[in-house]
Amino acid sequence: MSQPILALAQLAAKQPLERITLPALAEPTGHEVDVLVHNCSVCHSDLHLVDGDWGDVKKPLIPGHEIVGHVLRQGPLSTLRPGAIVGIGWQAGACGACPACRTGREHLCTGGKVRTCVGRPGGFATEVRVDSRFAFELPAALDVNTAAPLLCAGLTVFSPLERFKVGPGVRVGVVGVGGLGHMAVQLAKALGAEVVGFDADLSRRDFALKLGASDLVDARGPLPAGVVDLLLVTTHANLDWNAWMSTLDLEGTLCLIGVPNKPLTLGVDPLLDEQKRVTGSVIGSPASMRAMLALAARHKISPITERMPMSQANAALDRVRAGAARLRVVLDNDLD
Repeated sequence: MSQPILALAQLAAKQPLERITLPALAEPTGHEVDVLVHNCSVCHSDLHLVDGDWGDVKKPLIPGHEIVGHVLRQGPLSTLRPGAIVGIGWQAGACGACPACRTGREHLCTGGKVRTCVGRPGGFATEVRVDSRFAFELPAALDVNTAAPLLCAGLTVFSPLERFKVGPGVRVGVVGVGGLGHMAVQLAKALGAEVVGFDADLSRRDFALKLGASDLVDARGPLPAGVVDLLLVTTHANLDWNAWMSTLDLEGTLCLIGVPNKPLTLGVDPLLDEQKRVTGSVIGSPASMRAMLALAARHKISPITERMPMSQANAALDRVRAGAARLRVVLDNDLD
């Protein structure tokens, strides 16, 4: 029998999260599942939502979209059974009928993409309801205590690696070996790529090499030319994009993972004379999620985290806001 849901919510713009109680859920229908939240990590997107960087969103805002928990109840069409340990990321549903959905690109859905914590309660709560087709049973080899950041951040950095067929012989650059970047280095290395890290903090060199990078280059420059085929930019900083395009070899790709707060400005010569590309990555398809989780399990890839009780979510957001977090913060649910 469903119980009232305890949650942490922002009730007005720019205000801290407050403890609230939501009514018990009706029985799930269709593909729906109700998940008891074990832990939920803090993604920079949660901070953007709470701080209003992406405009005002429906209140109460209950953040959280890197969720690990177990299935409590299932709708009649769900194949997930009660007790299954699952992970939930940024996406909680899709229309299933648009061209993107019909071609296995549900994360690009144009007919009704559902976001886990926008317009609906997210994972800073005792329970969350999602479409079971966007809840993913975790491989037994994954550590459920550290897996949560893989479900959005990990998928976002894995998706372009998969899309551009990264493997042996491909050189991948990772700008920023931090919360996102440390997962990108590990995943690219696991696929067989040569990985070069770029960071302004050269004290991270040993750390980057331990993760699997072959080198750590000073991101303040001068930047080497033509050294990578795919460049993943995980920082939110506004960079000298022309300089960074020069690090790509012919027909290389610069992929935005972080979200700069200004439009990109770059010359057209690299696009024309060298056929370089600029693209981005926001999460990935359900098939990509399963492939990423399987890869992480095979290679024992774990995000580096610090843990806090969920009741201290405001303090956790402050740590992320100040750049003081030990790469990723995971909130253990203590709201009961």
